[in-house]
Amino acid sequence: MTKKINQKLIIFLAFLLLSFFLRFWTLFVSVLDKDESIYILAADSLLNSNLPYIEIWDNKPPGIFILFSLTMLILGNSIVSIRILSIIATTFTSYFLYRIGATIDAKHGEKIGLLAGSLYAIFSLHNDGAAANAEILFAPFVTGAFLLLFQDRKLSNIKVFLIGLILGIGMQIKYLVIMDVLGLVLLGSWFRKEEEVRSQESGFRSQEEELNRKENGKSVNNFQGLIKEIFSFSLFRFYLILGAGLILPAVIIGVIYQFSGYFDEYIYATLIANSKYVGMFNFSWSDLLSRLRKQVLGNILLWLCLFWSPIYLFVFARGKFKQERNFIYLFLWFCCTFLAVLLSKRFYNHYFLQLLPPLCLISGYVIIKSAYLPEKKSVEAHNYGEARELKKTSGKSQIPTLINSQKFSEIIRVSLSKIPVLPSFANIIMFLILIYPFAQAGYNKLTKNWEFIYYRYIQKIDTWDDREAFIAKYLRQRIKSTDYIYVVNYEPIIYYLVPTKIPTKYAFPSHLTAMSQILPTNPLQELDKIMAKNPSYILLAEKDNISPEYRNALNQYLEANYFLETTIQNVRLYRYYGNRSRRVGE
Repeated sequence: MTKKINQKLIIFLAFLLLSFFLRFWTLFVSVLDKDESIYILAADSLLNSNLPYIEIWDNKPPGIFILFSLTMLILGNSIVSIRILSIIATTFTSYFLYRIGATIDAKHGEKIGLLAGSLYAIFSLHNDGAAANAEILFAPFVTGAFLLLFQDRKLSNIKVFLIGLILGIGMQIKYLVIMDVLGLVLLGSWFRKEEEVRSQESGFRSQEEELNRKENGKSVNNFQGLIKEIFSFSLFRFYLILGAGLILPAVIIGVIYQFSGYFDEYIYATLIANSKYVGMFNFSWSDLLSRLRKQVLGNILLWLCLFWSPIYLFVFARGKFKQERNFIYLFLWFCCTFLAVLLSKRFYNHYFLQLLPPLCLISGYVIIKSAYLPEKKSVEAHNYGEARELKKTSGKSQIPTLINSQKFSEIIRVSLSKIPVLPSFANIIMFLILIYPFAQAGYNKLTKNWEFIYYRYIQKIDTWDDREAFIAKYLRQRIKSTDYIYVVNYEPIIYYLVPTKIPTKYAFPSHLTAMSQILPTNPLQELDKIMAKNPSYILLAEKDNISPEYRNALNQYLEANYFLETTIQNVRLYRYYGNRSRRVGE
């Protein structure tokens, strides 16, 4: 037992070191994703005793803001703390994938798990996964729940509730976790019925035989109906207990908002705004195919493994579906996560991160099992030759059949441990397959890590390769903490870095400039409120991502009271110089 614990601890620490190495460079960058920036602002507001959606608004569930605020409370109120959180999350996800892999195959499970966890550590950096996005942060909860399911398929009521609770916390980070929940419910129902069938068969076999002898066909049918009724009741209890754990976090959060007097704001931000957001867009097959093409080219090893899987299953594992049923279960999980991507209808890069845990397990499974196919066939061929040789020998010497059988079994047993046929062929295949992604990730991150260490610590350039930090440093030298600035269509992390007062609760730029349909307010009226506070600086990036109405209204304010002070890497900084004239049209 101690040896197993030590082994698991070593593997966990290995994943931690791998994630830290691959993500070390992220500790030096102010912005990796705009979503991450708004989470930091909301978490900082929460640490100042403001509930989410009240001072800083977003249409995400509150779990991610709570997780960020807890991290900043424990590790320090800084962006580095959030990047450490992503390292920890990636480590746990990789470790849980390793544990799942170890349970799904008796012979090669450890190798499958190690490979799946390593692939996740590498490929989670793709698709904007370097940032602490929601998909990175709910992955440990999802994989942890699936681990509990795969480890013990005859789950106790407490474990079922715990699985529901874990997934319920994950859903408070992003609601699309519901599709992972669907996959787990389907698998859980499947496992539950399998276990119940086994137990009922062993417990009632003698009774059923007796009934078959004594009762007529009608009585037998009644007995079968009773069995089905027991199954349905057990499954109903499984759903009920799982659902209780699933909704508990949402109930607790809802009660907090109800007693705080902000329940309507909570419902609007998390439910109504999201329904409006989904309704804003139409499903586009051309967009989906374009994004999928990009995914395949950018993560080619994983998708090639996915495409190879049906060939492995129906050609090389033909007739062995029962032995490969865990592989089929992984496909079911993957299909549910792919449905989550389809439901989003926007197909942003980071949405595809939800596919990564089952995809890495599928890839690890296919690579390991396929690599050992030649070796397995060599063993079978060797055993067949031994059997033929034994048959000839026994025929000549006319040994009794019982002795032949015993000698045959003994030869097979000994030969399995002494076969010298291609002992390292599988390792060579895996090395050739995996050398490119692992070597590329190692080289790229080593280079990036060294660059940041050299310029930040040796050359002492504290804003090297960090435009947002450079702009924030420029602003800090020119304004007071009581002043306002307004970031129109640039990175909202500027509000955190300066720091300064935020003139609007809608700090995520796109909400006002491009997605105002989901807001509970009129964007032009909100702009009037912002400009009434006379922001000392207005930051405007050279991007065409502002609605014409909003840009026209903003331009009138800029022409009346602001001048272009400087431009820093395509970001224009307008400075307030006084209310010399009123807004045009007033």
